[in-house]
Amino acid sequence: MASCAIFDPRPTPYFDENGCLAVGAKAYFFAAQTNNPLTVYVDPDLTTPHAFPVVALSNGTFPPIYLPFTDYRVVIRSAQDVALYDAAVVNNPAPSSGSGGGTSPTSDQLLQTGDPIWRLRAGSMIGFVRMNGRTLGSAASGATEYAAGDAENLFGYLWNNLNDAIAPVSSGRGVSSTADWQANKTIVIPTMRGYTAAGIDDMGNTAAQSIQIITTASVINSSPTVTVASSLGLARGMSVVINGAAAGKIIDIPSSTTVTLDTNYAGSTASNLSFRASMFSDAQLVGAVGGSQSITQTAAEMPQHNHTLTDPGHTHSLNFQGGLANGVGGSATNGGTPAVGVTGSATTGVTLADAGKGLPTPIIQPGRLGTWFMKL
Repeated sequence: MASCAIFDPRPTPYFDENGCLAVGAKAYFFAAQTNNPLTVYVDPDLTTPHAFPVVALSNGTFPPIYLPFTDYRVVIRSAQDVALYDAAVVNNPAPSSGSGGGTSPTSDQLLQTGDPIWRLRAGSMIGFVRMNGRTLGSAASGATEYAAGDAENLFGYLWNNLNDAIAPVSSGRGVSSTADWQANKTIVIPTMRGYTAAGIDDMGNTAAQSIQIITTASVINSSPTVTVASSLGLARGMSVVINGAAAGKIIDIPSSTTVTLDTNYAGSTASNLSFRASMFSDAQLVGAVGGSQSITQTAAEMPQHNHTLTDPGHTHSLNFQGGLANGVGGSATNGGTPAVGVTGSATTGVTLADAGKGLPTPIIQPGRLGTWFMKL
């Protein structure tokens, strides 16, 4: 089965606004009914992209143009940028897989802009960008991972679905993704370097509390101490979200109803506020990250335990004869009364030495490494 479609296989010469062969005419390809550029290719294996736009040859025809199976829009303009042709929707479904009939996949059955995939390979891949924390933008943007006209769809996807803390835009976000794209700004592709994928804790439902602890809290403005309904399950290092806003990290848990944050609470003194804590920056925020390679326990985090100490005791001998020689007189009973002596003070000599070195404990789960990509 073919893996792509070819545009204008005849080929057909195009004519400009003056009726002459449209030498240097430009063909723009977009997703159907949009202005979002669609990548088209020089070869049927879809490995080498055409420039955007594709420029006509000297005889007014276009070179072979191969497209992925998806509905598209094509706009043809003369070398002087006069519109010659604009088809808003060109149906381009994939053929059925066999001769016995069947259905063709629709566009929503194919990978969409922003879809992530994992591959057991290194390096770049045509039609995708690596999720490595570098930047994406237009050809004039100076983006470090991918800078080309066909990046506009993904630029808009990141701009509209992730906040500036996760996908920051160079020099700050403007009024829209389109405005920032036209201003040749760059946007950061969220990194998946070293990360595994996990589901947000609520995902349109009530929170599962699989990766976060939820309780209520009372806070005091400019104080790091937060009173919680219960500190059960909370841990040092958890990021705290109070009433929907980030409030710092837990650095101590003094009691069953108290936690200490690494920063003073910046807000009005109040009670019965929502309190969420997780090893992710926010367990209900798409794109949030968290976890750690290792952990070093403090003494307070060690389980309560006992150390067994055995002291068998000991005795000291008394030399009563020596005592009589020094003036007790008579006999050892001192006239019927037993002689009494007190030994000198003595210690057992038993000590308990410190143990352990306080080295970090690795906590990374087993895994296999590859590359995360995101569809343009």
